[in-house]
Amino acid sequence: MSNVPVWIVSVYVFILGLCIGSFLNVVILRSLAGEDFIHSRSKCPRCKNQLAWYMNIPVFSYIFLRGKCAFCKEYISIQYPLVELICGFCYLAGYISFGLTLKTLFVWIILSFFILLAGTDFKETVIIDIHAYILAFVGILFSVLKLSGVSIFDSVLSAIFGFLFFEILALFTRKIIGFRMFGEGDSLIAVALGAIFGFKILLLIIVLSFILQCFFSIPIIALREINNKKYCVAVSYLIVLIGLLSVFFVNYLNLFDDNLYLFFALIVCIILLWALKNIVYEITEKKQNVFNENDGIEKSQFYIMPFGPALIFASVVCLFFSSQVKVIILNFLN
Repeated sequence: MSNVPVWIVSVYVFILGLCIGSFLNVVILRSLAGEDFIHSRSKCPRCKNQLAWYMNIPVFSYIFLRGKCAFCKEYISIQYPLVELICGFCYLAGYISFGLTLKTLFVWIILSFFILLAGTDFKETVIIDIHAYILAFVGILFSVLKLSGVSIFDSVLSAIFGFLFFEILALFTRKIIGFRMFGEGDSLIAVALGAIFGFKILLLIIVLSFILQCFFSIPIIALREINNKKYCVAVSYLIVLIGLLSVFFVNYLNLFDDNLYLFFALIVCIILLWALKNIVYEITEKKQNVFNENDGIEKSQFYIMPFGPALIFASVVCLFFSSQVKVIILNFLN
């Protein structure tokens, strides 16, 4: 392989990523539907016609068919080419960063499961437990083979820490407002991340994911609720955002002597502000009978803070740029 130009290998790696991404699309959709994703042939989810091989070429088939099913002419979800392209670029980034090595193979597997977890979470806010368990096993095996720079001891303890961290936070919020602020799936993701990255990088990922929540996830959720005309819900999310931004503003007044204090202040702020959503719910949504026969389910969803995508995105960033992220976060917090 030493005589093969890098650009040729890069093209092959990118194409491999596109093909794996196509398979991941199938796994995401059929796992959520409880269907077999190994033996069954691909078909249109609407008209149920089986697709010919040339309709399954990653990205190119979507372009060739102009984003429509060849049979029923219904629009094909943008998820298909998007996941394929994301996987292709992730595989390419893995190759560029680590070369053609055994470590790269593990990085590709880890990235593939990141896409699976993010895909099901984005689509239906569901984490498939077995995906997180397999990823945790891969992370420990990564350490056993001494490819991650993390000891087996650190890998196992960090997996336990990741789980306990989110479960304890969920326990506190359950005591305050009666519902978990984080879903069980987020705790399982944290188990896998601890096994892969070890304690120090896991802390970095958690801090970065909280920052991502502040500046990206919460505004997106608020805009979604505005579009759904659930204005009171949107306002409650914006209250949380304002409170979190206030913590960072106070930090610039040098009232915190240590970044650790700021981190715990962020956690306390999130819990207290999320509790404030209870007041918003009781005063507005409940009195307007927005939540009726499904009141318990809807109210639970009202409180849950979708954290999986932020955790996964932060993990991808730290997988390639952990040292740079550490410097940026320290400068940001200071």
